[in-house]
Amino acid sequence: MIRRRRADAGDGPPLWVDGAAVPRPPLDGDTTADVVVVGGGLTGLWTAYYLLDADPALDVLVVEAGVTGQDERGVGACSARAGLTADALAARHSRTAAAHARALLRDAVVEVGGVAAVEEIDCGFAFGGELVLAADDDALTRLERQAASAQRWGDETHVLDAAGLRERVLVDDAVGGTWSPEAARLDPGRLARGLAGVLVARAARIADRTPAARVVDQAVVTPHGTVRAATVVDTRPEAPELRAWAATLATAPLPDATWARIGLADAEVLAHGDGLRVVRTPDGRLVAGRARPGAPRLVRALDALLRPPASATALHDLLVDLLPVLTDAPVTHAWLRPLAASGALPSVGHVPGATWARSGGTGPAAANVAGRTVAELITGTASELATAPWVRRA
Repeated sequence: MIRRRRADAGDGPPLWVDGAAVPRPPLDGDTTADVVVVGGGLTGLWTAYYLLDADPALDVLVVEAGVTGQDERGVGACSARAGLTADALAARHSRTAAAHARALLRDAVVEVGGVAAVEEIDCGFAFGGELVLAADDDALTRLERQAASAQRWGDETHVLDAAGLRERVLVDDAVGGTWSPEAARLDPGRLARGLAGVLVARAARIADRTPAARVVDQAVVTPHGTVRAATVVDTRPEAPELRAWAATLATAPLPDATWARIGLADAEVLAHGDGLRVVRTPDGRLVAGRARPGAPRLVRALDALLRPPASATALHDLLVDLLPVLTDAPVTHAWLRPLAASGALPSVGHVPGATWARSGGTGPAAANVAGRTVAELITGTASELATAPWVRRA
């Protein structure tokens, strides 16, 4: 299921696309701005949002290669997860840096929900936390160790026995699991489009279908003109051609009787050690996708994961293996989702000749951290974000 992106992989439009959305006009000739943000994904939108929050007088221009808010490809989860555990962060940086990073990512989940509420962005944000399943005793032992480690870093994680797990989700072969409150469900497309609307209302400019052909210090060259700005923030992912992609699918809205046999009544994000992630959407669909696997599951599941060409059909087999009640559930959307690189973290820099903000591909919370941090570096706002271990400064 994890593979390099290919045209024959059944990569259709994500569930989160709004078919009625009208693209904003592209750039119309050369222009200037105080800050130009390259990339209209969530990281770029958060960057522009916090720039204007700090200084409403700034002239901010966002240039997007596609259509802003129409290429969000996640599963619909917003969590404090990162590509490195706190223990690994401590080994790479320090214990203080690791604790600081974990606190920032936890707070970012709350921040995303808070902004959605304040700005009245209807993105279905719901704090349900994250459930992680254990299919056998060895997996449960690993989760217990991880929970103990997480708690040492301030991450609230509760170990559940089989009965406790069944109060939240009905998975027959699970022997237990963990639950953490530090995750939420949302519609990333509606969040992105809502943020874009807020920006335009605050006099920011957004140019869709305006790819950056060249990004240099204080200038962005596009096919439609050159933008000159005091600060250029590049929020595009690094080396997109090298990214791995995974199948993701969404069912039709499921009847209440089906949800009664699944659970997730509080909009919990469901995860499994093999990398499967499941989300209940605001309109009662189920979205499933793959992250990078942690531990192997059943032979049948591995069979599905390794079967070429790693399609949405293989993902569906894995999902039905976990939740047989979905055997006949109609699948309405199937798309490819970029996977975060192993060990990925947000990356933010504000150094002579270059300013950038990237989420690391780990989701909306990391995008919020990256955008908020680079905005503070640009505006000179002092906060704990500037001392995060992923920040590079002059």
